[in-house]
Parts: sequence; C-alpha cells; structure tokens
Amino acid sequence: MSHAPLPLIAGGPEDLFRLEPVTYAGDRLTGSMLAGPWLAADDGEVPAGAVGVLLDDVLGYALIGSRPEGRWSVSAEITVDVLGPLPTEGRLHAEADLVHVGTLGAFATGRLTDDDGRLVAVGTQRGRFVPMAGDPGSPSYTPVAGSTDVVRWLSSTYAASGPFVVPDLMANPLGNVHGGMSLCLSDLVARGAVADHLTTASLHITYTRAIPVGATLAYTTEVRHAGRGLAVVDVTGSVDSRPATVARVVLHPRTG
Repeated sequence: MSHAPLPLIAGGPEDLFRLEPVTYAGDRLTGSMLAGPWLAADDGEVPAGAVGVLLDDVLGYALIGSRPEGRWSVSAEITVDVLGPLPTEGRLHAEADLVHVGTLGAFATGRLTDDDGRLVAVGTQRGRFVPMAGDPGSPSYTPVAGSTDVVRWLSSTYAASGPFVVPDLMANPLGNVHGGMSLCLSDLVARGAVADHLTTASLHITYTRAIPVGATLAYTTEVRHAGRGLAVVDVTGSVDSRPATVARVVLHPRTG
C-alpha cells in the first residue's frame, strides 16, 4: 500500500508542542517532539493530552497520503492508550502505519516511545475523506504570551474556564481547531473533574463537526463513575450548543 509523501504543514499547534518534521519510510511515518517542563501540569506530570498533536499529525499524515485525488483526510476518531509515565526530558518519538484504506476514509495505528525505546503509548486514527480543491497552505497565527508553558497555559486559560473564542494558534491547515488540540483540551478538562490521585489511562475522541477559528467553544463534563481506583468522564466540546467533539476519558491511579 503506497502513498505520495507530503510535507508536514506546520502551524501554531506544532510550534506550541515543539514538534519536529514528520518523515516517511515507505508506508511508515515517524515524528518526534521535544519533552520538557513546558509539557507538565501543575502536579509535575505530563498528561496524556500532551501527545495529542504529535499523535494526530503522524497518524493523520499516514491517512492523508492515502487520499484519493481531490480529497483530504480529516479526523473522525482518535484513541490513545497510555502505558507508562510520559517523559519530562529528551524526546517523544511517534511512528504510524497505514493499515486500511476504503472509499470513505482510512485507518492508521501508531506507537509512542521515549529516547530509551520504552513504549509509553499507542494510538489509532480513523479519517474521513472530504473534497478539497488543492492542498491547504501553512496557517498563520498570533503568538500568545505565556503559551510557551503549553500545558499549564491551556489548563488555566481554556480547560478551567467557561466558553472561549477559539484563537488562530489552535488551527490546523483547514482553519479549524487541530484534532490534537481538541484531544488535549478534552483530557485536561476530564482531569480537572476527578480526584488528584487519578491520571488518564485511555481516551477516545470523536469529531462530529469542525470547530472554526473564531467560534465560541464550550466544554461540559459528565462523570460516569468516580472511585478511588477508576474514573470515567465524558467530555463534550460544543459550538452554538451543538456537539463538535465527544470524548470518553478513563482515569486510573498514578503509578508513581
């Protein structure tokens, strides 16, 4: 199964999370991001959502490369399962394999490892093919003071607040909120709804409609279960009272 290589179209999300270029080796895509204190939450832990942009880019470009002529691939569903603590130094490395292409979309699987080769997370993405007249260009964006500590900035400015106007810093090349940003925000919102001793073990997010820059986005949570050993939280991101993202987040006790 072959596809044409495409350059990564980087924008605000890639800069916020310090991503490095995606590269191709046949049907496998690889990418990496710098890890550091800017990825940590207030508790010092790197939350699962911090890998959202890297995972979405590497998986997404595996799907985009398989698209029919005149079409692009947009995220329909992304899953991430965390298998160990995410590093606070060095790099996170991602690789993705295209495993299926259909008439309506494609599916890819991925792995995230640290500098020692330790497997820290796995993920999947299902994409939908949509009509496009040519490939999109790199989006422009306005830097925001304080956003260099990206996870703390997102937590305090957006995840812990009420409705907000989507800044262009969160946009993908189509001018909508990057799927990895939605994943990250959903995770941060869920973490804020449960006890501090719990951390995200898995997340499944479904994208029901695009969220354009300038839209007013609001997150709501429904705690399905909250115990000492397990919590299940549903997080919905809505625009004009219509769901745009729906995420189920499962949290387990920290392993230390």
